[in-house]
Amino acid sequence: MALSPVLVIGGIRWSGDVERDTAYRRETMTLVAQEAASRAEYMLESAPLILNLISAVSPNDPCVHPLRETINGLPDYANLGIVDRNGTTLCSTQDGAQGTTTAATRDWFRKLRDTSADMVQSTAYYGPISQQWVIATARKRTTADGAFDGAYVLGVPVNSLARQLERAGLAKDSELALVDVSGQVFASNHWAKLEPEVMASLKGESSGFYPLRSITGEDREVALVPLAGNEFYAMLSAPKPPAIAIENVSAFGNFALPLLAWLLALVTAWLAMDRLVLRWLDYLGRIAQLYASGKLSVQPLRARRQAPDEINRLADLMEQMAVSVRDRTNSLEAALEARHAAMKEIHHRVKNNLQIINSLLSLQSRKVKDPVALTVLDDARARINALSLIHRSLYEHNDIRSVEVKSFFSELASHLDQALGAEDQRIRIESRIDTDLIDADVAVPLALFTAEAVTNSVKHAFPEGR
Repeated sequence: MALSPVLVIGGIRWSGDVERDTAYRRETMTLVAQEAASRAEYMLESAPLILNLISAVSPNDPCVHPLRETINGLPDYANLGIVDRNGTTLCSTQDGAQGTTTAATRDWFRKLRDTSADMVQSTAYYGPISQQWVIATARKRTTADGAFDGAYVLGVPVNSLARQLERAGLAKDSELALVDVSGQVFASNHWAKLEPEVMASLKGESSGFYPLRSITGEDREVALVPLAGNEFYAMLSAPKPPAIAIENVSAFGNFALPLLAWLLALVTAWLAMDRLVLRWLDYLGRIAQLYASGKLSVQPLRARRQAPDEINRLADLMEQMAVSVRDRTNSLEAALEARHAAMKEIHHRVKNNLQIINSLLSLQSRKVKDPVALTVLDDARARINALSLIHRSLYEHNDIRSVEVKSFFSELASHLDQALGAEDQRIRIESRIDTDLIDADVAVPLALFTAEAVTNSVKHAFPEGR
């Protein structure tokens, strides 16, 4: 966290450097495009001067003058010719053009013929004879009385203008081309026509810079600069630098050092945290799980030998806690065992006392002659036997809080059978129990109820002789 401000500042500086590099590329490409535009403008502006010179040299019989020699001295120009008032080519430096009438269909010809303009320049058009895009400059020819008599025409191939653009000394993969006001692109391998939005944004601007995608799918940066008259634009395009480009990597260097420092600090802090804290907390967590499972004798010896002082103190506290829990557990278990033994002894003695009482009642019943009194004594003995069985089951069972129901009621049935003489009366007493254990508090009243119910059933439920 302490190095985060440095990292943020480095990121801001990196972003600023990238923006400055982009601005530098834009400025450089715009300057190159302006220089190229100046060269192309010079060619287009020189065309009227050449036509004026030709008209001055041979005003009366222009085709006598060796036009081909003239144009051969000007390698950047082509298609020098003369047309008559009907648009028929009288003579031309281009083979096959003489005698053609295509000039009559051109806008520049109609403008010279129908207006007072003496010099016009056409937009780019595709020449059917030259098989290339051409920009024509035409000078009006007149008769002695000033009537329209045709024109001197000098064609400037778009490819020648593109060659002028290439003289600017471009980097590899860069391309210079021409664009007219409609967005038509000439002498380009990457575009055929620019989007109308791009051309609309150029109106009234001295230059434009755009990131565009070419017809080949390549992302390129484009600088557009208008030529004189704003009928054409010089277009310089270059591949858009990728993120790992030299200039971006150079700009990233200003961000890399703070980033490296931040990463080193982060790794160092993580390693220190892991070595000094996290792994020891994990170790103590495993010790705590052992304590939770009842293994209170485990000691965190590893933490004592290797852990930092703070972790060592925490381990000592955990061990002290485990020792305290172990001692208290042992004390409680001992007290519980003593209580358990005492309760067993109590139940044993109660059972013995009940047996003594039962024996005394048995002795007393031998002296009693009254049948009613004898019946009362037998009932009392049955109840006492039931209670005695309860207490015997409690001290014989490991858990004095519960009684094994099946064995208890089976034995109770056997005692009642003997005490009541059920077998002599052809009565069989059986017990069917689904439950295994019941609480001792429930067993006592249940035993008394069962003894009472069975006694009454044996005495009153069956007729004499069954």
